[in-house]
Amino acid sequence: MSRDGGQKTRHPGARRYACSEGAIQIAIESAEQWHALAVCLGRPELAYEGSWRAAKQSPPDGPLAAVVASMFAEDTAQRWQARLESHGVASRIAKTER
Repeated sequence: MSRDGGQKTRHPGARRYACSEGAIQIAIESAEQWHALAVCLGRPELAYEGSWRAAKQSPPDGPLAAVVASMFAEDTAQRWQARLESHGVASRIAKTER
């Protein structure tokens, strides 16, 4: 089972992440969106040539996802949603589990 609330995911760019308050669901489908996510997270080094291919092949709860998760944990889902939207990253605020 993955660390994303038990959801079935494909890779670190298509999963739910916990935030400091709430959670965010991202749905990256291209190299351009992966680059936009990296810039939005303040981690442009994650967008090297070939990084999207590597991200798609990474486990949804592996080391790359842990890096992304650590960034999302730093702020609320609402703030992340606004940032992601401004960068053109496909995302939504996820329902929280009770």
